[in-house]
Amino acid sequence: MTMFQNLRRMMGGAATLKISCEACGHEATWTSAQAFQRLGGDATPLDCRRLLACSACGRRGRAHVWI
Repeated sequence: MTMFQNLRRMMGGAATLKISCEACGHEATWTSAQAFQRLGGDATPLDCRRLLACSACGRRGRAHVWI
């Protein structure tokens, strides 16, 4: 059985969420606390991509996220 992945399961205490905009290349890094506050612990990778908007160019749905 494969466990459904979400931020709570993937991010340990010292983990960071790295975000890159595929449209303009802007990058950001969030702590686990910032990611949980902004996206929620149950957010899936697809949720992150859908919800995030680039603070540089404003494009939504073009985020590349990794931990």
